[in-house]
Amino acid sequence: MVELNTTEHYYTGESPSLLWEMTICQSLGDGGGAFARALEKPAAYGRLLGEFLLEETALSRTGGTIIEVGGGYGTLMSGLLQVLSPSRITMIDISTLLLDRQRETLAGISAGTRFVRDDIFTWLARERPESELIILNENCGDFPTLTDIDKQEISSLPTASWLAPGDIPPPGKLTPQQFCAEAARVITTYDLDIIDLPPRFNLNYGALRLLELLAATTINNAFICEHGSDTMLPWPFSLFPSIQPPGNHINPRRISLKDHDEYNIRFDHLEQAAKKLGFTVKRSHLIEMLKLRFDDEIDYLLREGKPESEEQEILLELYEHISEYQVMLLTRA
Repeated sequence: MVELNTTEHYYTGESPSLLWEMTICQSLGDGGGAFARALEKPAAYGRLLGEFLLEETALSRTGGTIIEVGGGYGTLMSGLLQVLSPSRITMIDISTLLLDRQRETLAGISAGTRFVRDDIFTWLARERPESELIILNENCGDFPTLTDIDKQEISSLPTASWLAPGDIPPPGKLTPQQFCAEAARVITTYDLDIIDLPPRFNLNYGALRLLELLAATTINNAFICEHGSDTMLPWPFSLFPSIQPPGNHINPRRISLKDHDEYNIRFDHLEQAAKKLGFTVKRSHLIEMLKLRFDDEIDYLLREGKPESEEQEILLELYEHISEYQVMLLTRA
């Protein structure tokens, strides 16, 4: 039976925390510490993202507007503001407690930042905002995922069962009777390849629905970073079996965390849908964006897997963890 996995209960609960999972953004938060030794040029994650965006988009250093979705502790935005000086920032999150943390982090750094407590799907549909950039960093895996979809069942559904575009509720508000119909609609509409998936499979419905909502706005660029189910490491990291992404099973896999489950993202599905929606798409590995170093020390660690100090254990942990992360940049075609 098709089910909808959501994490809303966790992040709107009494004590949402990012400390139960290893996020790359927090690990490289201020550009210091042992994790930062993995970088060719140690710097805060947000600063590295800002430099990447200046290289890859028409974003200017000053002016413009930025939206960040699920900004955690405000760590990414504080680093980004070392490089960019937007005229307006909107931080949107479903968690009141995390929004409070973001206010604390950004106090005195960015005057006039808006902090919006809302569901991104509801907010985009209602506001249809205009912005130069929207950032979705390490949170698409939290978006609602349709799980255990039966290939035969959805292939037999008539288009008459589909919801009309104006009638589609936020993913978390779908009824069980609508799960299969929405899976069939997005798969057919965007010609998503499911041939290589098992008879019962998972679909990153929330991430795909988000792209549909973005297409209806005038946001010029979207940055997405998350665990991928179809990730391949760049050379020379691709030479080391010890850090290859787990299985490359294509089918989005469940990631069990404290009090909630996430799913990694099939990025080729997102790319296919984004192109049909009129975006230009660039994909890369997070290793390339962050410019992780590769030298004799890293070669030894990845080849032998035998750290000789606590600092090297931390380095190896980062390389093993980051192996699954992809980056996708969407711009208006």
